Amino acid sequence: MVSDPYREEEVADGVWLISGSHDWGAGVNAVVIVSGRRAVVVDDLYRPGDARRMFRRIQRWGVEPEALVNTHWHTDHTIGNCLFACPIWAHVTGPKYLQQYWPKWVGGPRDPRAGGLRLKLPDRLFARRASLELDGTEIQLLHVPGHTSDSIGVFLPDRRIFIAGDTVMDLPFVIFGDSLEEIRSLRRIQGLRPRMILQGHGPPCRGSRLAGDIRYLRRIRAQARVARRTGISREKFVETPLEDVLPPARYRALPKGYGAAHRGNLGKVWDELGRSR
Repeated sequence: MVSDPYREEEVADGVWLISGSHDWGAGVNAVVIVSGRRAVVVDDLYRPGDARRMFRRIQRWGVEPEALVNTHWHTDHTIGNCLFACPIWAHVTGPKYLQQYWPKWVGGPRDPRAGGLRLKLPDRLFARRASLELDGTEIQLLHVPGHTSDSIGVFLPDRRIFIAGDTVMDLPFVIFGDSLEEIRSLRRIQGLRPRMILQGHGPPCRGSRLAGDIRYLRRIRAQARVARRTGISREKFVETPLEDVLPPARYRALPKGYGAAHRGNLGKVWDELGRSR
């Protein structure tokens, strides 16, 4: 019997982590921040059925979404945008990528991947930072590029909870972004001293985990630099095993899909170093 991958968990008072299914097997997350009869929603899952299920749950709670935040343009975080009538916040560069990739990755409303949902672009855009208010409590939106150029995080400063989107995952993934920007963003998040980080995929983690993410990225960049200097081909370099660059306990804990993410990271840093020459 296959278990239901959809999950709802209140990880802090009024902060709900909603998890849905994903092809990698790690699940994908959205977050609903609730205060009284109002809410701010962060991302809206990958499967149309999961997005609708989350939306119906919000309706049953009797709360009104005041804002939806897209942490980045990837369609495994934006499939349910059209379900929401509230403003949609995103980085200024995000809509162009969402508009470009939606036909390839989702298709029209009759496409089975879309499940009747249609493209809806964010309409509240910012470049570096923005601020929302929920019943007198500040919610900060911060540009943290690296996973993608438009990646943003949502910070609840009063509780030191950082909702990271895919800037923080069980393994950094930069194929659509830039590894140096990712390192800088992870350091910026470290500077916030978050008590809890809600990842775009996977369970919550602590801020102390970020040091390992930075070490991983610096290590594969260093290995790519050596490989280029010693004449190792790109094809051979991207086969560097994940267990060679992660502590054993962390490697064993990763879902299998992250092996492909690691190979993508290796190819990305190889290409980045080639452009920097």
